Amino acid sequence: MKRFVEMNKMLINIGLLVFLIFTIVSGLLIQIKYHIGMHSENIMDKSVISFDYYDWSCFHKISIVPLFVLIVFHISLNWKWFRTVISKRLFNKNRQVITLTLIFVLVAITGFVPWIIDLAEGNEMTRKRLIEFHDKIAIILSIYFILHIMKRLKWYLTSIEKMSKNTATRGRNA
Repeated sequence: MKRFVEMNKMLINIGLLVFLIFTIVSGLLIQIKYHIGMHSENIMDKSVISFDYYDWSCFHKISIVPLFVLIVFHISLNWKWFRTVISKRLFNKNRQVITLTLIFVLVAITGFVPWIIDLAEGNEMTRKRLIEFHDKIAIILSIYFILHIMKRLKWYLTSIEKMSKNTATRGRNA
């Protein structure tokens, strides 16, 4: 059972890494190429690697959905840790992860609410303001994600090594 949980954690973390890279790259590309200083140009006509604004926006949105689902799984797998931190008030010792979690929630809200506003044909100015705020705090979130991954890099590498050894051992014993 423990091996199954560790395998699931590793698969979720690999998925998180892949979709995190997709989301960060597409989000930064959208900000840099299409949002920053492009108010006077027709941004829809510009393309990057043969993708225009609409393509990158779709790619970003599509990568966000599995990233969000994987983060929910990641948090649920680590829920015991969250409960311990909260119940024992270990906030200072775990400031980086708590901050990461709070910023993630804020980025998710400011990212998903504009979709809802757009689908409901709501106030376009509110939608754009939320997107602008989302763009700024997503950069901070990206930095926290990178720090979070770097802090756990040894665990990732050790887990991959253990899984490789277990697979090789099972292959010889079969």
